[in-house]
Amino acid sequence: MENKPKTLTQRKKSQPKAVLFLSEAEKNVIAQTVAKNLSVEQKSIFFYTCQALGLNPLLNEIACVTYRNRKTGKSDMSIQVMRDGFLTIAHRSRKFAGIESGIKMDKEKILCGWARVFHKDFKVPVYQEADFEEYYAPMKGEKITLWKTKPKTMIKKVAESMALRKAFNISGVYGPEEMEKEIIVAETESLNKRDVKKIESAKTIDKLISVCKEVKEKNPQHQREIIDLYNKRKEEIK
Repeated sequence: MENKPKTLTQRKKSQPKAVLFLSEAEKNVIAQTVAKNLSVEQKSIFFYTCQALGLNPLLNEIACVTYRNRKTGKSDMSIQVMRDGFLTIAHRSRKFAGIESGIKMDKEKILCGWARVFHKDFKVPVYQEADFEEYYAPMKGEKITLWKTKPKTMIKKVAESMALRKAFNISGVYGPEEMEKEIIVAETESLNKRDVKKIESAKTIDKLISVCKEVKEKNPQHQREIIDLYNKRKEEIK
């Protein structure tokens, strides 16, 4: 008679503090569905991460996204933990004592999302803020993202994921809301030469600020590149 627990629930109960055990049957289902676009090496890394964190991709607690990095020409993988996946880890620790979150506004402008996580072993809660501009990604190609339609919800999720990760010492993975802009930037080409030249040709700091603002409004996905160009040109003007 085989002693190994048959169901996922039974396996969890038999190993409450162990990594998640994925059977070969479950791995096959995952490989044919949520991980079907991964290479053999990427699948191995994904399965290892799922089991190490104790999260099940079939329950939408963790996922993997592949994208083509235009700079390297290679297919990169991003392992992403859903906000509820981070909550699963927090609850499993039995040290989770609650979470509060919200947003900070300046009139009609969203400034940041914030989250406060309460841990039974900490005297003060873990507090994190997520700057809205750093993560805002309204478009992916010609498609509108949830950042455009539900910006407040998205930035709150970023802050919640950040706080949960810090409170429960979770490293090496991020939430999909945190990674969306990074992936869009990696998939898209660099800022076009005409806009680069505009920034590099600015003669005064005021003109530089004006040009960068104009370019950023047209290309929000290239914010980091614009900031780098701004800082470089600012030093040259000085």
